[in-house]
Amino acid sequence: MMKLPRTLFCMAAAVCVSAPALAALGGDAASVETDRVSMKGALRVTPTVDYSVHEIQTASGIVIREYVSGAGKVFAVSWRGSGMPDLAQLLGSYSEPLQQAATHPHYNHHRLNIATPNVVMQSGGHLRTLYGRAWVPAMLPQNFSLKDIG
Repeated sequence: MMKLPRTLFCMAAAVCVSAPALAALGGDAASVETDRVSMKGALRVTPTVDYSVHEIQTASGIVIREYVSGAGKVFAVSWRGSGMPDLAQLLGSYSEPLQQAATHPHYNHHRLNIATPNVVMQSGGHLRTLYGRAWVPAMLPQNFSLKDIG
């Protein structure tokens, strides 16, 4: 059984992976399909008034949600499951600033909360479930609530 601090270390390490970003936070709506193909998952889209949620379910049970604004940009992502998605792919150009911020000391070994001027990421886990979310504050639709990212 994995220890939680090791799991969080692995999550931070996953952010550090220098893989090419196929689609990502800040990318356009068409990039969600690239993610679906890369993750070999099934896609379900749920439209709302100001944005749509593109949910990818992988065969291994990981659920990734990409939140796409009316302007067609991915302004937030979330994940939940027994493993980690490719965070470098999901976070794209925001991966490097988050990686740098993750190297700073933090005192809660059960959760990782990183906030930079341009992007915020929160992640954690318990038992065999890992979860997290990231968003670009400047891209959030008007009247959007952070509690809707999940």
